[in-house]
Amino acid sequence: MKKIFIATTNKGKVEEISEMLKIPLGFAKLELDEVQSMDLEYVARKKVEKAFKILKKPVIVDDVGVYFKAWNEFPGPFVKYVHNLLGNKKVLKLFQKEKNRNVVVRCAVAFHDGRKIHTFLGSVNGTLALREKGSWGWGFDPIIIPSGYFQTFAEMGVKKKNLVSHRGKAFKKLKKFLESQK
Repeated sequence: MKKIFIATTNKGKVEEISEMLKIPLGFAKLELDEVQSMDLEYVARKKVEKAFKILKKPVIVDDVGVYFKAWNEFPGPFVKYVHNLLGNKKVLKLFQKEKNRNVVVRCAVAFHDGRKIHTFLGSVNGTLALREKGSWGWGFDPIIIPSGYFQTFAEMGVKKKNLVSHRGKAFKKLKKFLESQK
């Protein structure tokens, strides 16, 4: 198979995904405009179409949604905008008196092999922490505790996070698919 690229502006994401797939990935630093949709898989498919049009090489993109139950599943796929606007501290402040701290984090991975788009989904339930904990990762990693664990994603480190996270689950499916194509 040809070299596969990951289209992202986040260099840390490339390392995390290379570790999961056990293959070296090319880094295509692309800022891709996202379609505005509540359908996470649709957003990922549109992003990978744009990335492939630019690169003309096999490419992967992922998109994440964070669904707070107390906020009627908001922000969903608009998580990047909410995080950039509020940050973790303000989100925690908004949840200060909220009893329902349940959250679902979903990841949609889209892979364009040059002929077809393949999508893979991963999801994890969790709770919103009372305060930021941990220094590894990015985004909401320091404030989300996956169900069955006592650590935030940011406290876990890359290997453990990849085993339990939404992104890890989606990329495990992609890895299985890539292995079946050999």
